[in-house]
Amino acid sequence: MRRILQKQYSTAKRVAFVRTGRGTPHPSPLPARPGRGDNRGMGIDRRGAIIVFALMAMLATTLMIAQLLKTASISHRQLKLDEYRIQASLLADAGWARAALRLKNQADYTGEVWTVPSEQLGPGKTAEVRLNVTANPTKPDERILVVVAEYPVGRVDLVRVSRKFVVP
Repeated sequence: MRRILQKQYSTAKRVAFVRTGRGTPHPSPLPARPGRGDNRGMGIDRRGAIIVFALMAMLATTLMIAQLLKTASISHRQLKLDEYRIQASLLADAGWARAALRLKNQADYTGEVWTVPSEQLGPGKTAEVRLNVTANPTKPDERILVVVAEYPVGRVDLVRVSRKFVVP
C-alpha cells in the first residue's frame, strides 16, 4: 500500500487525498486546486478575489447612495423654488387687487413699491411688489397696470413674477 501511495505522489498528475476516519488516505476524484499547496502562482488566490469583489460592491453601493442624495437635493431645491413661485404669484395677484382699490379711490394714483414684512410671510422672507400705473396710449380712458412681485427679497434663489393688466 505504501508503494502505491509513493507512486501516486511522484506522478505528474497530483491527486488530492482525503483522510478517512481510520487514518488511511484515499485518492479524491477531484484534481488538486490551483493556488493551493505546491501549485503557488498557478491560479487566482481566492482571498484576494473576495476582497476585490467586496471593494467593488462597496464602490457600487457608495455610487448609488451618492446618486440618490444628489437626486434628493435637486428635488428639494425644485420644491422650494415652486413654493417661492406660487407665493410670488399670489403676491402679484394681491398687488393687482391693491392697485385696483387705490385706482378706485384715487384717480391720480401712479403706483408704489409695497414691501411685505417677514412677520406676514415667515421668518427671514420678505417680499417686494412694485405697482406701476401708466396711461394707455391707444385708449385714453384706460390705464395699464404692471405688477412685479419678488419673493424672497435679498436671496440668491429669488423668484420674480410680472403681470400686466388693463384697467378701465
